Amino acid sequence: MSNVRQAVLFSFATRYSAMIVGLVSAMVVARLLTPDEIGTFAIASAIVMVMSEFRLLGAGMYLVRENELTDAKIRSATGLTILISWGMGLGIWTAAPAIAAFYELEPIKVIFRILSISFFLAPAISIPTALLTRDFRFRQLFIVRICTSLTNLASTIGLIMLGYSFYALAWGYTLAVIAELFLIFFFRPQGMPWTPNFKNLGPIARFGIYNSLAGFFRRGVVTAPDMIIGKLGTTTQVGLFSRGLGFIEFVSQTLMMGVKPVVLPYLSQVQRSGDNVNDAYIAATVLLGGIIWPILAVASVVSLPAIRLFFGDQWDAAAPYATLIAYWAMFRSVHWFSSDLLVAKGKEKLMVLKEGGMFAFYVSGIALAFPSGLMAVAGVFTVAGLVDLVLTTWLLTRFVGLQPLRMARSWLPNLAVTALCWGAAWLIFNNGDFVSKGVPNTFWAVAAILPLVWLMVIFMVRHPLKQEVILFLRWFANHWPRPRS
Repeated sequence: MSNVRQAVLFSFATRYSAMIVGLVSAMVVARLLTPDEIGTFAIASAIVMVMSEFRLLGAGMYLVRENELTDAKIRSATGLTILISWGMGLGIWTAAPAIAAFYELEPIKVIFRILSISFFLAPAISIPTALLTRDFRFRQLFIVRICTSLTNLASTIGLIMLGYSFYALAWGYTLAVIAELFLIFFFRPQGMPWTPNFKNLGPIARFGIYNSLAGFFRRGVVTAPDMIIGKLGTTTQVGLFSRGLGFIEFVSQTLMMGVKPVVLPYLSQVQRSGDNVNDAYIAATVLLGGIIWPILAVASVVSLPAIRLFFGDQWDAAAPYATLIAYWAMFRSVHWFSSDLLVAKGKEKLMVLKEGGMFAFYVSGIALAFPSGLMAVAGVFTVAGLVDLVLTTWLLTRFVGLQPLRMARSWLPNLAVTALCWGAAWLIFNNGDFVSKGVPNTFWAVAAILPLVWLMVIFMVRHPLKQEVILFLRWFANHWPRPRS
């Protein structure tokens, strides 16, 4: 378990470092660009990012999961990624004028073509990244991520200052991908084969199509509002809803994605060793829930001061959407590792069916709710999150053998921690002076007090995180510089 713990620590370090850089970028960009400008980019990037789920066709996950990895399999994965990714890059470039005409937004054509560059670079990045992940080399991946994040930050803000408006967001992303290419080439595993092989692609494609479809549906859930509202409403509405959803996604993904890169290798390792994967899954969800549920519950309370502090008062209208979406994120996080469990168990087809059904639910709900306003759209997210939780629990019980009552009992400490943290945040917020002074003083009060409340409660209810905190404190004490005598 030591290599897994170290991998989790570096994965968390990667995400938290990227979070800080991303937060700085979002704070600056939100003040330099208008909701209309950000909405225009959101429409174009939503379409491209959804399509990006197919550009690797699951080749990376295939390499991570394989019991015996050979040079031939790596070459075939590279060949398949080239065929799919380059083909999609060319398709995006060609389709750009038609998409721009559909949305009646000419700038989308240029944004599409800038973002298409990343598709041509993807094969040279994704395959060595998968091999580094398989070997738990998250220290190197940490360096790659922080450098690419800084590249994105510097280039985006610099180009905005030069007057490139929303085009700066597209170029910032693309320049970061180019930087990632050079860094991954430097850290690539020794002896890694680079020459692609276009034979024996069937096993990888069969595995990859399920994972890519599932990723497409998952990504589509958070990008569908941009595409649907962009067609039915205005770019300003897209920008405001995207900011509310983006704020909650930023909070939740920073936490969940810090652990997720380690989960599939870990569950696959457990499966290969013959241990109980379901037990490992429940333990992982409880640990994640003990962190993310209290934070999201608090975020639902302080969404207005948080958004005003980080993005400026021109985004105040996004706060009510963020409050409802926070509950959606809580429901969704319970089974955030379900895709990894299904992959480890070889149930990729079931994963796709579930994700596809939920995607259809979201799309139809958003389209039907939009005439009633953006709050109705946010409400659809909350309801859909609850439906997703119930459906996923049933599927894992029926087809994987998960014990729902055992999982529910394991989650009781999470509910206690969340309720107490939410209550503390509500008391602070409703007795603060945010309204009277017009500044988010209560946000800072919540940020200062709630970590102590959380720490006290996990010890009080004997949450499994208690042991992780103790281990961290021991590690910190052993590594803290001691004064020389």
